[in-house]
Amino acid sequence: MVSLLLLNNCNQAKLSPDYISIQNEYSTDYFFGIGEGSGNTEQLAIKISKIKALGLLSENIKVTILSKTEMNISETSDGTNPQFSESFKQQIISIGNATVRSPEYEILNIRSEKDVFHAQVLAKKLKAEHIKEAANDLGFETGADQLLKLITK
Repeated sequence: MVSLLLLNNCNQAKLSPDYISIQNEYSTDYFFGIGEGSGNTEQLAIKISKIKALGLLSENIKVTILSKTEMNISETSDGTNPQFSESFKQQIISIGNATVRSPEYEILNIRSEKDVFHAQVLAKKLKAEHIKEAANDLGFETGADQLLKLITK
């Protein structure tokens, strides 16, 4: 049993990228997610990886936007911040939940093992681009610049 676990961990290590270098490279300007998938063809493994990466990208956007907002709100001593009206908070939540349009994909790794292909894909979206697109789609053009400053500080 232990041998199988070690073998499995070794196989996963071959597929895993250096997350720290990816984070260092992309986290300043991009939201991103990394997905892994397997299939009986290379194209299927890549497709599954892209879907998972897009899901993680969407989750990353939501978590980042909401956590930055919460940090900013809690920085004020009395819990009030005129910058964060209730309507602006709702706009932030809506932008965090907005559909990610046209993300970029990078194939990080592909390997085959017998008749199974394993792929790892990075999905990324420029922070400024996502916020502006989502704000435009939702009719929140006026808050986009304020939100972008909040997210990138």
